[in-house]
Amino acid sequence: MENKAPQNPVAQQADDAQDILARAKANSKRILVFSVFVLAVIAAILIWFFVAKAGSAKADEAIGRADVAPNDSVALVLYKEAAQKGYKSGNRAKVEAGIRLYQQGKYQEALDYLKDASVDDNIVAAGVYTLEGDCYVNLKQYPEALKAFDKAVSKADKNPSIVPLVLIKKANVLRAEKDYAAEAEALRTIVEQYPQFMQTSQVDVRKLYERAKASAGK
Repeated sequence: MENKAPQNPVAQQADDAQDILARAKANSKRILVFSVFVLAVIAAILIWFFVAKAGSAKADEAIGRADVAPNDSVALVLYKEAAQKGYKSGNRAKVEAGIRLYQQGKYQEALDYLKDASVDDNIVAAGVYTLEGDCYVNLKQYPEALKAFDKAVSKADKNPSIVPLVLIKKANVLRAEKDYAAEAEALRTIVEQYPQFMQTSQVDVRKLYERAKASAGK
């Protein structure tokens, strides 16, 4: 359920994040996380689809019908059907189904599809792991969410457009868990290793970093 309480500074300024991650949803503990249904991930999935060699005519046909579905409800049904076909098209269908299930608030079902997808492209994998983390947050499974975000960071391989935003998600969860030292460490990584993000983003990461350090008694 979407939290109607006042948003924290990260969520209030999330729209600037290079159009990569959109507005956040909050869980019952008011953890605001950027939605992973983002332009960067969508673009990566589409690139993955268009450059992939056809693995199965039936799989390609099934996902082709889903891609041109008149609305998301019909698309979800067709992506679920395509997901059973296997090959690269079937795996992309699992990701697409996971995205739509997440949007519908069906977090566990979304996880089932996302975790079953086999993804070769590292950027797509980073997006999938981030979405898994968001699902876990909404399910209040915070340790699992942190593991998923760490996997996303690893797959993103220091991509300056993705890693800082995933680290902000991780920091939000760590703060809610009152692990302020770990929160400060996640934010310190952004401050020290991603100067371009610091310069272009309206998210005041340095201020969040100082707050985390103060909370940790450093």
